[in-house]
Amino acid sequence: MGTYDLKRIVESISNLKSENFYNAICLSLSEVLGASHVFLAQVDELTQHATTIALAAHDEIIENISYDIRSTPCNDVSCGCISSYSSGVQQLFPDDQLLVDMGIEAYVGVPLQSISGKTDTILVALFQHEIGDALQIESFFSLFTGLIQREIEKDRFIAKLDFSNQLIEQSHEAIFICDHNVQITYANTAFTKMTGYSLAEVLGQNPKILSSNQYDPHFYKAMWHQINTEGKWSGEITNKTKQGKLYTQFLSITKMQNNGEDCYVAFILDITEKKEAEQKIYFHANHDQLTGLTNRFYFKEYLCKLISSLSYQDDANTNLAVIYFDVDKFQDINTVYGLTFGDKVLCELAERLDGSFKESAFSRIDGDSFAILQTYQHVSELEHVCKQITALLVEPVSIGGISQQVSVTLGISQFEQAGTATSQEKIEKIARRLVRQAELATLNAKQTGDEYLFFCKEMDNKVKKHNLLVEQLTQAVKNNDIEVYFQPIIDIENNTVAKFESLVRWNNQGQWVSPAEFIPLAEESRVIIPLGELVLLKTCQQIKALEAQGYENFVFNVNRSLFEFTEFNPERNAWLETIKSQGVKPSQISFELTESVLAPENTNHLDVLTQLKQAGCLISLDDFGTGYSSLSYLRRFPVDVLKLDKSFIDEVHVDLGDEALVKSIIQMSRVLGIKVVAEGVEEREQLAVLTEAGCDYIQGYYFSKPLPANDVVPFLTQFSREQ
Repeated sequence: MGTYDLKRIVESISNLKSENFYNAICLSLSEVLGASHVFLAQVDELTQHATTIALAAHDEIIENISYDIRSTPCNDVSCGCISSYSSGVQQLFPDDQLLVDMGIEAYVGVPLQSISGKTDTILVALFQHEIGDALQIESFFSLFTGLIQREIEKDRFIAKLDFSNQLIEQSHEAIFICDHNVQITYANTAFTKMTGYSLAEVLGQNPKILSSNQYDPHFYKAMWHQINTEGKWSGEITNKTKQGKLYTQFLSITKMQNNGEDCYVAFILDITEKKEAEQKIYFHANHDQLTGLTNRFYFKEYLCKLISSLSYQDDANTNLAVIYFDVDKFQDINTVYGLTFGDKVLCELAERLDGSFKESAFSRIDGDSFAILQTYQHVSELEHVCKQITALLVEPVSIGGISQQVSVTLGISQFEQAGTATSQEKIEKIARRLVRQAELATLNAKQTGDEYLFFCKEMDNKVKKHNLLVEQLTQAVKNNDIEVYFQPIIDIENNTVAKFESLVRWNNQGQWVSPAEFIPLAEESRVIIPLGELVLLKTCQQIKALEAQGYENFVFNVNRSLFEFTEFNPERNAWLETIKSQGVKPSQISFELTESVLAPENTNHLDVLTQLKQAGCLISLDDFGTGYSSLSYLRRFPVDVLKLDKSFIDEVHVDLGDEALVKSIIQMSRVLGIKVVAEGVEEREQLAVLTEAGCDYIQGYYFSKPLPANDVVPFLTQFSREQ
């Protein structure tokens, strides 16, 4: 039983209808496990009886049965325990006549818990022969318990539909229904209160009566295209009440079938106050604080709008291009003249170009990277823009008496699919691809020495490989095919294991993929959000597993990227919710951040960090000294621990400069009340220098490589013996 078997079961049930689900999963599990019987049964706590809802016997579905679970192994399972017996189960439960009648030798049963935490359903496999892998079967079953429980909960929800109908009428969310002619046939009380129209006034009317007349026909054409092709649409829209007052709403429309005819169900949530608050911070959220240009978030949003507009435009000759460029040898400028000078160079560049390209969404994408959106009809227009950019930078930049020549290398990607309607999800995918293609063209131009290059098919293989890897990573996260390893962090003073860092690992079809390769992919594709949630969840589970074996008070460092902060919703702190749901103390989690979180344009992240700190979590700053951070930043951000980057540690025992730098950081951190972790320690001589310097914690291969979850307890046991 292996990955192939798991895939086979997933494939066999992925497209099942509800009425076939339980039978199919029992048959599939029976076939893969070689069990004589596999069944799902619901347990009645009062009568102590179990009644099967699906029963597979010798690869066939047979009639359901009911039996008394007292004096049977199922009794333990109904109490919430996993129960398995590799052999001799009849002798262990001599009063269980069912085992005798079926000729059962081995047994594996797992509980399924409802939302309330109560075990009311059990999944059982019976074997007429001895088995040698009961624990593996338990683990295999556990992969499907959540899926089965969700189906059970869905069935219960359907059974309560009558009660739900009452909730619809009493809901604070406005709801209305249209028939196949898009005429209103139902509206609840919340709808009449929100719009000012009575039910009698809207029945038989087209929802256009709510229109604010702020959108062109293309908007509604795109909306209805998505509804009729994908079955749903949702988004923010401004409408008007009967009294003429404008209000912003979140509108969700779903296409359904009613007695064989199409109908449309709409849900409306008034978000006017929320939008007004958002508008106050919109400028700051969408503009770069250093240069004043729009930032990459605004750029991608505007790019999506243009793609959507061109998709419905009649003029197929109008095309769109992304012109991406960055400053040549900008790192050398920073190294020679300092970061402050480098920032002023970027500001001067932005000022020179902004006047000529203000209407082209001229944006600072990241660091020294910029991009322009350009509509065109002929490629020669794009070449002219590239030459225009270069011409504007011919004169050297003069700052503080220093004259510095600035040049850029440009890459161009083109969107030439006018007249092709598409969904919002595909639009966003196209936008990401265009930016990436333009960036790749820039990289190729630097390699070839060209002033600018268009993205071409020869570069496409790189993009396809990139997109395939993103797709595989997305599926791996969805399927929980991601592992978390844990690297011990040693308290030098007490010579004990004080912490662990949670490190994500991905085995893609038998090949380990380096985190240095797939983490940037996850950030770019936003898979970093569910990936980060999965790592935090598995970390919490590891903490609870250690506590169950008597190991307590360890702190686990969980990495968080800048992109996760960007998507963070302070009104619903998902990170803290996960910690709470797993029964873990917030003080056992230290969120480890990259220095980019502390960049000057990201000071709004202070609220997020403060919220985490107030809840009891710790904050660690990774790779200190390699990016934006300085001690002045540390006074504004609630940082508990600094991690000295491995580049400082590699030569600390042989390079007096590195040794002096490390000692200075440790001393100043101590003044600020911040602990210090040295990462990448591999040599005894490195440890000696760091110990003398007063470093608090050590992390690295000298003590241990990152460990899979099952190796953590053996390591702790061995480490304790050696002390």
